[in-house]
Parts: sequence; C-alpha cells; structure tokens
Amino acid sequence: MTAQVAVFIASKNSNTTHRRVLWRTSEVDARKICSDERTSGRSHMLCWTAHYIDDPEINRYVRDNGAYAQVLADHDVTILHSFGAHRRPDRRLAA
Repeated sequence: MTAQVAVFIASKNSNTTHRRVLWRTSEVDARKICSDERTSGRSHMLCWTAHYIDDPEINRYVRDNGAYAQVLADHDVTILHSFGAHRRPDRRLAA
C-alpha cells in the first residue's frame, strides 16, 4: 500500500493553528499537485506532509471548491480522502 499524505493550503497572511487540508493522496500524487505552478499564487500555495496526518487537532478538512480540478485531471490524481468525499460521485476516489 502506498503511504498517504495530506495536501493542504498554506496562506501567507493566515494565523490559523491548524492545516486546511483539501485531500489525502499518495506522496507521488501530492508531489505532482504541489509542484504544478497553478497551485500557488501571491498569497497561498498547496503543500503536502506525511507528519501527523491523522491528528484532528492539527488537520481540518475543508471543502474542495473545484479550483484545482484541472490540475487533478491533468496529472490523473487519485483522491484517497476529502471533505464530503462520500457525497461527490464525480470525483475519482480510490477503492
């Protein structure tokens, strides 16, 4: 089984004490997502970590608004877990 990592939003001017996690993916997929220039802007970027990904005090799943849908499709990313994943049949989830 491939190790899972959390892909989260890092914001320049944020003072949150937790990670805003979008998805859980494989490390290989996370590297593809986070190295794509479309996943960073002037005040934010997507990052990934394998540390403490099961700790709910650190990680808060946030709703995916579809802003990175094309990035996920272009890299054929498999989302292993996301906020409300069980309600979104349009997103490819790992079995």
